[in-house]
Amino acid sequence: MNSGNIWFFILVIAVLETIAMGIIEDSANKRNKYFLIGVIIYTLVAYVLYEILKTTNVAITNALWNATTVILVSCMGIFYFKEEFSIYQYIGLAFAILAIIFIEMPSLIKLFKKIN
Repeated sequence: MNSGNIWFFILVIAVLETIAMGIIEDSANKRNKYFLIGVIIYTLVAYVLYEILKTTNVAITNALWNATTVILVSCMGIFYFKEEFSIYQYIGLAFAILAIIFIEMPSLIKLFKKIN
């Protein structure tokens, strides 16, 4: 599995987790049982993660997945649930973005060398 495929599947689980988190949050706010849909989606996340881990490094995969999910869930919180973030929380999001950049730096360097 190459870096592009890994990123595709990491984005899949991050998006699925964001959707599940949104459903669970909305269900908690409305006090209904729709959170079970979120639980089912989390099952899909576990399956896709299982498939990813058959061919990749668990530490890198987990770090990229967590950072991507933090960014997506935070955006959902800000834009959909109208949550307010402090300056420190925005700085934390910037660190999540930097984490992805630094973890992927070897791949980015290879990509730029191919372009030149």
